[in-house]
Amino acid sequence: MSIQVKKIFIVDDDESIHDIVNLIFEQDLVQGVVKADNLEQSVLAFSPDIILMDIRMGDADGRELCNRLKENPKTAHIPVLLLSALNIDLNNLGCIPDDVIEKPFDIAHLIEKVNHLLARRNVG
Repeated sequence: MSIQVKKIFIVDDDESIHDIVNLIFEQDLVQGVVKADNLEQSVLAFSPDIILMDIRMGDADGRELCNRLKENPKTAHIPVLLLSALNIDLNNLGCIPDDVIEKPFDIAHLIEKVNHLLARRNVG
């Protein structure tokens, strides 16, 4: 049985989150940005299997970025997992991500959510 390499794209202005995700998914291809400039172009160039995106960034709101990606036919199929230190009210979030996880996150929980979203994408 071969291991499928995942392509994970991180959008977070906290570089330590990039470092943590790189360590967690060291066998996978991980790329990211700390600024939301040209996000769609960066996502299309990398063609990720999943996007991990912070809600609160200095230059952008992850909810707005999520909506832009989900409204774009070229990126709408990519699962978006929102990361947030905020208490998340899914009914009043302002966007429709594929899932959310609160910071600080448990590593096993993050891996579980990523694998679940990728499995769901491959089935659907």
